Amino acid sequence: MEQENKTNLTPEEIRYQKETHCPSCGRFTGVFTRCPYCQALIEKRLSIRVFKWIAVLTSTVGLLMLLFYARHVKTPLVKISQLGPLTNFAHVRIQGTVERSFGVHPTWGSLGFILEEKEEGKEPLTIRVSAYSKVAAEIQNRNLVPAKGDEISVEGQVRFQKDSASILINAPEHIYFIKRSENNPEEIQIVEPEKIDHKYLNTIVTVTGSVLSAKTFPTGTIINIDNSSSGLPVWIPKNAAAPEDLILNPGDLIEATGKVETFKDKLEIKVTRENSFKVVSRVSTKIEGGD
Repeated sequence: MEQENKTNLTPEEIRYQKETHCPSCGRFTGVFTRCPYCQALIEKRLSIRVFKWIAVLTSTVGLLMLLFYARHVKTPLVKISQLGPLTNFAHVRIQGTVERSFGVHPTWGSLGFILEEKEEGKEPLTIRVSAYSKVAAEIQNRNLVPAKGDEISVEGQVRFQKDSASILINAPEHIYFIKRSENNPEEIQIVEPEKIDHKYLNTIVTVTGSVLSAKTFPTGTIINIDNSSSGLPVWIPKNAAAPEDLILNPGDLIEATGKVETFKDKLEIKVTRENSFKVVSRVSTKIEGGD
């Protein structure tokens, strides 16, 4: 009966049987070219073997093209006015001038700044750009934190909430400086406390001076250092320095690196990074900190 069924098969069915069944043990092998049961070779049509190689070659070429595209093709440059609800979560690139920089928050570790875009004959548009966690820390470590006046190109993911768009940076390589502001030198300036004036506003400086007074608040510590006048305040946010380093005495010599800012119309130095404050030498009289 089985022999009769075989003789009734068409040539195409016979070929299918030969290519899908082992000639040695007779078991079904599917697409295998070697029987998984007895290891006998199974004859396949040349077209099937060629198709398998073409599929592998096509996939490889496609992956190489995607890699080339990802590395060499730039993210499209868009205008802030083009961002809306339909561009939510899109990856875009924008270009403009930093209108305001918040730096990296010493407690939360987040980076934020406002980018302004000017178009001829139109009102300037602004957008907030942010980065978080490890990305913000890496941007800070590479000295890529934008300052006011910097002209930059930045790319990231659009976040559209409450009728306004923002940009989230996902990698430190996505910030490119076209032109740095004159008030944002690449090297930190070492300045004597008595020489700090408004020309150093928004610049990063290192000062060394004797402690006049210190007071601790829930959000940080303010230290007055001698500048041959009423004193130069140095603000150290909470967690920006070790607690034991902030137990200070009158006359202690300290060194601090931070940005020159104004608080209540008075210049002060704000420490923005960890390991940017240290006690150079100490004396014996203790300053009582306040809460």
